[in-house]
Formats: sequence, structure tokens, C-alpha cells
Amino acid sequence: MIQLASSPAPGATVRAVGATTLDGPIPAMLAGALAWARRTFTSTIVSDDDGTVRDGHEYPLDAFRELISNALVHRDLAEWSRGFAVEVRHLPDRFVITNAGGLFGISVDRLGTEGVTSARNGRLLTICQYVRSRDDGGRVVEALATGIPTVTASLAKAVLPPAQFIDTAIRFTVILRRGPSSTRKRVIRGRSALAVWETIDGEMTVDQIKASTGLSTANVRRILRDLRDHNFIVVIGGVGRPTTYRRATE
Repeated sequence: MIQLASSPAPGATVRAVGATTLDGPIPAMLAGALAWARRTFTSTIVSDDDGTVRDGHEYPLDAFRELISNALVHRDLAEWSRGFAVEVRHLPDRFVITNAGGLFGISVDRLGTEGVTSARNGRLLTICQYVRSRDDGGRVVEALATGIPTVTASLAKAVLPPAQFIDTAIRFTVILRRGPSSTRKRVIRGRSALAVWETIDGEMTVDQIKASTGLSTANVRRILRDLRDHNFIVVIGGVGRPTTYRRATE
């Protein structure tokens, strides 16, 4: 079983958002967890150093998939652990995955080392090498010791800190953290901001953007100021000319 929830910022009256419980076959739980992540993680548009603009999420989905599949396949299945679900918590400053049972036949400092692998549930791991996920058609796991290196590379590409692994013998926890804003690539956050940025086609006025997005004039102007301040758009206009906006990448 997997229990997933997103927690709001401290001080909020709401305790959890998007709380979901998944059970059933491992491929079905993996697909359900990925669907939850797509709904929960903030959608972003990322501008790379070379000017390439792409869609993304606050945490890489391929890293999330690897960590969830590892938690499902390697968790302790002994009698004492049957009451424990794989816990997934999306917090304002970090993302945490915890499962029952510590590492088996390997230490934290050797995680991600090329060719180093260990399986608590050998038969389950073998089965999951051949079972396909209904979400993307991929194998649940590869069992080639590539999972943690994939997570590390994906986080580095997203300019996020490396994953933190904590082994307490009866619980294993992985923590992903947001990186300092000064080290992050330029990111547009928020659905409304994404909608405004995606709407801009050539040069457009506030009224044209408002009509396309359905947002209020005040919201459109606020978002445009923020996009301008972060160099995602440029403002065109002057004396005797109407003010228009276009994407900075064009």
C-alpha cells in the first residue's frame, strides 16, 4: 500500500491536500503514484542556459518513479511490517518517501555505486523485471543497479540537491529538497503564469491576453510584471504606441 499526501505551508488550517491511498498490484500502484505526482507537483516552464524552453515539474518525474519502484520492491514484507504503508509526503520545502525495513546487504555509502545491487525480496524483484507498468509500458525495475544513478543524474540536471538517504534499520527514508533559488534555472511557477506565458503569440496586448486566458486585468498585469522581471518576456511600446508583450525567447 502507498499513502500519499501534500502538506501546505506551516500555519495553514488545512492539514493535507490530495491525500490518496493506493493498493493492488505493484504496476498499478506505481502508475497511480505517477498520476498523483503529475497532479501534485508544480508545473513549470524551465529556461536552460542555452535558451531552450521546456515543460517540467518541481521534482523530476523519472527520479520519483525510480524511488517509488524501489520502495515497493525492496520494502520489508515480514509479518511485523504488514501494517506499514509506503509513505509519500510532499512538503513546502522537501519531498519524503519512507518504507518499512532498512537497507538489505548494502550500506548507504554504497548506494548508487556502479554494479552494486542487493535484493531483500529476490523473487519479487525478478518478477518486476519483466512486469510492465500500465502507465508507460516500462519495466517496473531493471535490477541493474541503475536506479540511484538515474535519480542522481536527474536531480543534477534539474539543479536540485542530491537525494538524502536515511537508514534506521527498520525504516528507510529518501528526502529530496528544493535547491536555493540562486542556483536554480529560471522557472515559471503557477498555472496562471504558465497560461499567460503560453498564450503570448507574437506581440499581444493585456486585453488580448486577458481574453485568451480568462484572467482578470489585475492578475494579467501582475503576472506580466513578474515574467518581465525574470526575463521571460519583453515589453514593447513607447510614446504614441500601445504596450505589447512578447516572449523573450523569440
